[in-house]
Amino acid sequence: MSVDAVTLALIAETLTSFVREMRTAVIRTSFSPMIHEGHDFSCAIMNPMGELVAASEVDQPTHLSALPWCTRSVLARYGDSLAEGDLFLINDPYAGGTHLNDMALIKPVFVQGRPLALVGVMAHWQDIGGMVPGSLSGTATEIFQEGVRVPAVRIARAGQRMDEVLDILFANVREPDDRRGDLSAMEGACVLAERKLTALAERRVAATLDATMNALLDRAEQRMRAAIAALPDGAYRCEVHLDNTGNLPEPLTLKLCLTVSGDGLVADFTGCPPQVLGPTNLGPAHTSTAVYTMTKALLDPRGPINAGAMRPLKVIAPEGTMLNARSPAACGAIGEVRRALEGLVMGALGRAVPKLAIGDLKGASNITTIAWRGRPPFVEFPAGGTGGWVGADGNNAVRNFAEGDLSSIHPVEAIELRWPLRVESCALRVDSGGPGQHRGGLGLEREIRILAPGATLSVLSDKNIIPPYGVNSGHASAPNRFVVRRDGAEVEPSAIPGKVTAFPLEIDDIVIMRSAGGGGFGDPLDRDPALVQRDRTFGYVSTEAAATVYGAEADAAGTTARRRLLKKQQVRLKAIPIPETPGRRRALMSSVTAKRLGLTEGDLVEIAARGPSLRAWLQLSREIEAEAIGLDRDGLALADVESLGMVTLRCIGQARD
Repeated sequence: MSVDAVTLALIAETLTSFVREMRTAVIRTSFSPMIHEGHDFSCAIMNPMGELVAASEVDQPTHLSALPWCTRSVLARYGDSLAEGDLFLINDPYAGGTHLNDMALIKPVFVQGRPLALVGVMAHWQDIGGMVPGSLSGTATEIFQEGVRVPAVRIARAGQRMDEVLDILFANVREPDDRRGDLSAMEGACVLAERKLTALAERRVAATLDATMNALLDRAEQRMRAAIAALPDGAYRCEVHLDNTGNLPEPLTLKLCLTVSGDGLVADFTGCPPQVLGPTNLGPAHTSTAVYTMTKALLDPRGPINAGAMRPLKVIAPEGTMLNARSPAACGAIGEVRRALEGLVMGALGRAVPKLAIGDLKGASNITTIAWRGRPPFVEFPAGGTGGWVGADGNNAVRNFAEGDLSSIHPVEAIELRWPLRVESCALRVDSGGPGQHRGGLGLEREIRILAPGATLSVLSDKNIIPPYGVNSGHASAPNRFVVRRDGAEVEPSAIPGKVTAFPLEIDDIVIMRSAGGGGFGDPLDRDPALVQRDRTFGYVSTEAAATVYGAEADAAGTTARRRLLKKQQVRLKAIPIPETPGRRRALMSSVTAKRLGLTEGDLVEIAARGPSLRAWLQLSREIEAEAIGLDRDGLALADVESLGMVTLRCIGQARD
């Protein structure tokens, strides 16, 4: 059955409007501040096969692959017995979920006894049980420590709630009354969508709706295939690093080979680490989410958001790796891993099409939880900067194009009304944006004072050691950083930065959240001096950085002279091939050269490249000649340098014990 263009456009917008109404219902009726203030939820309409048909412009990409995947898990288990009035819950990361806090409610919609669609809401429940209040710990080693895992389970049959199932769930979470309220809000949104869809089917005829849904997916597929076909065929590689597992300090290297062939794209993550004893693992849905999010954002940002746009994309993530983990791997840090994958895809696409090169985003969800026994926890996920790109600087302290309608920060009034906390300050973080011809956006610095005894601090973050990358000779941004100020001195709340579990807080302690900026684009010595002066006036860049990083002085002659001097001071070394070795990427250097440069073994260095800078850890070697650096074959390729070519080196992190 064909559908004319006018009908297609009308029904497409109508379906999207239904999702918007679902969102409004959830915001107005939910109990959890994470939902009604933070907007950490999404709504969607799926077809009878569980494919995404409609979402709003502000739903979270992290949920929009997971919700359909969860729906297909429901269909696989209950497909032959679905009935009008059924409701299903699922949060299982290994069956399409994200982390355990993200609970999905799925409801089938029937018209004249046949399934028309499935509607769903996925929302971040502020607590789902587990080892710490808020459930998310930077040091969890298995999923049982992160809360209650719910496989696809029916909680209402033909309109009758199965309270015995829900009683088991709510007996194992903190603040069960709030969680019941959130579930009711989600159910109300699904019932609203059901009512809207059945009324639409009566007006338009169900067969017309079926045909329209199929046509919408086909149209989105055609748009995405056309966008991919415009890319040059080839295999484009990129690698990024996570700080650590949360329990061991060793960094984790993620690798991607992105192959463009005709109108299709294959993202191959073969070579990524096995699943780890820490929260930095993903279930199968989330790796696909990262690929879809970035290809859609960069190649077809204005097209419809549905499953059709995903059809040209194939994702390879070997089972048993940290990107396709098996039980009992912990999966709490999905935000940290997914954002690293988004940086991978963004970096690879930037190699394919230079105008798509963008400095890395702030790089982490930065989930910060302050909790007391017997009181709902305060949960914050501070926003940060976006990367500079060929057309402009990055944005300051905002949610980026991969984060939907998440709030940047909780309002001060809401915090101080609900919790025994006082917000001492909230400001842009000076010098946090990655320097570049186009500067990265700035992160936030937020200070919150503890006013009641018995509080604990938990943090789940990344990019605290290895900062967001710059591109095309742009510099890295400042990393994320979370500390506690006690009696005027800053205290590290954990041995491994960014991974904190129930650190005891005292009255008048100040929790300081410093979020990362975005990576820079292009050499900062090529930045317009007038823009540097503007940044200095606005307080974005310090006077010291303006002079020592950007080479900007009070007059044109002084700027020219300063930049000439800084160019001469750049570290240029000859690249020498070395054998490949397992583990973290190495950069070999003679002790003589290292001493001259003030470097020590284990320092984190980066090499400017076309696209993302190459990161490596310094290793001293007697086999490397002076004024040279040894890189393996992949390192040379990622740095875009031939053997014996010259590279520009920067130190971005000192060795850690």
